[in-house]
Amino acid sequence: MKHSRLDLILVVSSIFQWVGLLLWCGHFEQLSYISHAGLFFLFLILFYFNPIVVTHNFLHTPFFKMAPINRAYSIFNSMNLGLPQILYKYHHLNHHRHNNSMEDPSSTYLFGKAGIQEHWISYSAFSLFRDGTKQAWIQSIQKKEGHILAAEIIAVILYWSALIIMSWKFFLIIYLPMFYFGWFLAHIENYFEHYKATAPSNRFGNAVSFYPRWYNLIMFNEGYHQEHHISPQEHWTKRPSTQTRYETQMKESGAFKASKPPLLGMFE
Repeated sequence: MKHSRLDLILVVSSIFQWVGLLLWCGHFEQLSYISHAGLFFLFLILFYFNPIVVTHNFLHTPFFKMAPINRAYSIFNSMNLGLPQILYKYHHLNHHRHNNSMEDPSSTYLFGKAGIQEHWISYSAFSLFRDGTKQAWIQSIQKKEGHILAAEIIAVILYWSALIIMSWKFFLIIYLPMFYFGWFLAHIENYFEHYKATAPSNRFGNAVSFYPRWYNLIMFNEGYHQEHHISPQEHWTKRPSTQTRYETQMKESGAFKASKPPLLGMFE
């Protein structure tokens, strides 16, 4: 591994998601309703965990030392995301470039009114279908990475085709709702990682952190979100040290410290 052996855990989780979903699909008719309910919950969490933790960290700090392996993993993980990972890449880089300002296609203010952040429900419900994906598509072509985009699209189509061939009922009844609600949860996470933050232009106060150790253990320091915005290219293992290094600046900027994890941010 390029940065840390701990990244292997994230790779294994993505492999488990990929294989496990195929196995579930293949045994769809044999499983009980209770089994389906339990599996739906498990894979819904994996659908949410992948873009928020696995793909997010891979984008900023690729896991492998060799570029061809990273490109192959990107194609592989696109099947887990249900969309080309390169679109996530440019969509997310735009987020870091503009830090939740009106120029950021994932901004919580973009579809709000009178300078107020959009409600978290509509933001999470519609973000998957908004124009940021189109912008990311154009950028990938402009960066001469159309071949990567094409390879990842083909990978997603092949994976979806395999699911449909094995069980079209599974694809319609289980996969599509899980795909949508997995991204719904991911957008809730992004919303409350910026809700109650100070001005987007404030480098030390444009995001929200959640510091409890238990959360950052299972979420690979995702709770250090303000720290991540300060130094986005630092490996996730270094975010606590970033907090120490910039603690004074964040305090002076009024950086908001959440008392609840992002998925429960509506109760903040």
